[in-house]
Amino acid sequence: MKDEVWKIAQEIKPEITEIRRQIHMNPELGFEEKETSELVVKKLKELGIELKANVAKYGVIALIKGEAGEGPTIGIRADMDALALQEENDVPYKSKIDGKMHACGHDAHTAILIGVAKILVKLKGKIKGNVKLFFQPAEEGLGGAKPMVEAGALKNPDVSAVIALHVDTDTQVGTIQVKDGSLTASADEFWIDIVGKGGHAAYPHETKDSIFIGSHLVNTIQTIASRNTDPVYPVVVTVGTFHAGSAFNIIPETARLTGTIRALLPKVRDETHEHLQRIVKGTEEMFDVKISLGIKRGYAPGINDAGLNIILKDAANELIGTENVIEAEYPGMGAEDFFDFSDNYRLPVTMFWLGSGNKEKGIIAPGHNPKFDIDEDALPIGSSILALTAIKYLNK
Repeated sequence: MKDEVWKIAQEIKPEITEIRRQIHMNPELGFEEKETSELVVKKLKELGIELKANVAKYGVIALIKGEAGEGPTIGIRADMDALALQEENDVPYKSKIDGKMHACGHDAHTAILIGVAKILVKLKGKIKGNVKLFFQPAEEGLGGAKPMVEAGALKNPDVSAVIALHVDTDTQVGTIQVKDGSLTASADEFWIDIVGKGGHAAYPHETKDSIFIGSHLVNTIQTIASRNTDPVYPVVVTVGTFHAGSAFNIIPETARLTGTIRALLPKVRDETHEHLQRIVKGTEEMFDVKISLGIKRGYAPGINDAGLNIILKDAANELIGTENVIEAEYPGMGAEDFFDFSDNYRLPVTMFWLGSGNKEKGIIAPGHNPKFDIDEDALPIGSSILALTAIKYLNK
């Protein structure tokens, strides 16, 4: 089977490369992916695939039915949105839209998943069960995965596992990185509003200095990671903004802090919220001021299923060789909403890093960088690994 998958992937490489470039030249931000979605629908209809468009605004769900007997349903996900960034690459497929570019590889993810569709349609006579393809809008901070799940993406037929990939320029093209367990962190937002007592800078004793109180909070918050959390469990609490004051000789009445909380485990995430709440309450009492805390839960910690990874690594070993399948040593503190497809950890899911960097070609810029690009030799590798993993999962 692997020879057939690899052969088809190489045959369609020019087409999926062109699809990737077309999407790259016409980037669309989250929940604005109208043209990208229409392109996906067009390519899937050419393959005669059953689909549903405009899910969670511009998401697309496609269903490929195997013809070799009954079986489970596996989902495969790609995100489609771009970033608000001015591209600085000098390439023929450079973004045509000022201030927007595919700086995180979602153009590649979409093209790769169309490639998966092309492979599986040709091999559906050898597939038991079904494959659902999820073309997701709005990964970049807006959380398009959750509304797709809420719209029924995992039902009719019921999905029993979901897989995905993410291009990675830190990983050499021709290789992949796979990791069991924690892969990505949660990404929660918090804000703290302080209401003290303003006054003249020459008479601080007559005020309740919101800047001083805010500074105390910034320092105290750092004890969450350093003194309140087991050091073997990574957590980040970063204050990103501190707004207060209007003049050099006035002590302001109010101040606002905003920041992010990152954790790799759900338990640590919840405990960090509790620690922050206690710090804010204690500071309010200490300085006799009014302090309010808001926390917005964002993406959940990303946890890969070890059982799914066995199947994934088996497929990758066959296609690119065991020496090119790398066990990732550490997770990252970045976040990914792909893991919402686990339906609150009900389903096994896994994501792997697809090598797309190439130092010899100068393709080294990280994601979210105006010079980000990928080695397009990664495209058929990604399509073939996802396709063969799905086939192995269904036929096991």
